[in-house]
Amino acid sequence: MSIGALDALDTGAMTNSRKAVVLIAVRQEQSLAGLLEDNRYAAIEVRTAALAIDWARAQRPDAVILDADLPDMSGLDVCRILQGEPGIGDQVPILILTRDKPTPMQRVDALRAGAWDFLWQQNDPQELALKLQTYLRARQNIHASVDEEAAGMPVLYDWPGLARRARELGALLTRRHGAMAAIVFRLEGGPFPRTGSIVARETRLSDVLGTLGPAEYAVLAPGTDQSGALRLARRVAKSLQDSLVTESRRESIDLCVGYDAVDNLTYAPIDPAALIARASAGSRSGTSELETPWIRRFVERPTLRSEVVFQTKEPKRTAV
Repeated sequence: MSIGALDALDTGAMTNSRKAVVLIAVRQEQSLAGLLEDNRYAAIEVRTAALAIDWARAQRPDAVILDADLPDMSGLDVCRILQGEPGIGDQVPILILTRDKPTPMQRVDALRAGAWDFLWQQNDPQELALKLQTYLRARQNIHASVDEEAAGMPVLYDWPGLARRARELGALLTRRHGAMAAIVFRLEGGPFPRTGSIVARETRLSDVLGTLGPAEYAVLAPGTDQSGALRLARRVAKSLQDSLVTESRRESIDLCVGYDAVDNLTYAPIDPAALIARASAGSRSGTSELETPWIRRFVERPTLRSEVVFQTKEPKRTAV
């Protein structure tokens, strides 16, 4: 697509009627622009860092691909500048195009600069396009979740949606050296229809809620370490017990809680979806806390292999 053809594009938020706009800054012409246009993207291709910055500010693209070695500035330096731009920052996927496979140190430098990932030129072109599509979907999902939270609507994800959202948050927290915790609440003897509402009431807007089964609820808490996860587990569990005992007119509620956390996702990388599975396993066979033995911390046992399988289906979200 030529730059002049951009006049026909709507510059607002991406919708079903508008192609996603991808800004590409490369030293020399690449086949990537043509490939993206074949996959229903609108590609803007420029040759210098200065033009990339100007077009990013003017066009607010849906994604940015930067050559690691532009003639007037490195791709990481451009990335650092774009991080401070309103409407771009952490909201727009920025990918670094490199001719060689990046080293671990280069990956760390890119994450610190605000890049989301690398695109390796030697990879299959279709694989590059699919990777870009994944990040564009992540951007749309983040925006949708922000809109729902701003409207005051707690959202419960099913397992596929929760796993997808967990990986989106994990990518962001890895760049920021952030912590992440997963807490799972498992009720016996239900159903208890208001469980989701009670959990949502006790969690933060930044937390992500989901269901793993008819009576199993998960909370994904960004920026929360092991001690914070335990405090959150105790607070939500107390509210569940107090509310559900009163509503069900029972003497007690059988509740098991499992949790796990990573203090720094950059230095201790883990698939965030696996973190949820570990918390679920912890609710069944974890190490009990002294004061609250029904709250269990996941502990990996080398001689014991536990596998947690969730039913997969098309992602959906249900307002609590």
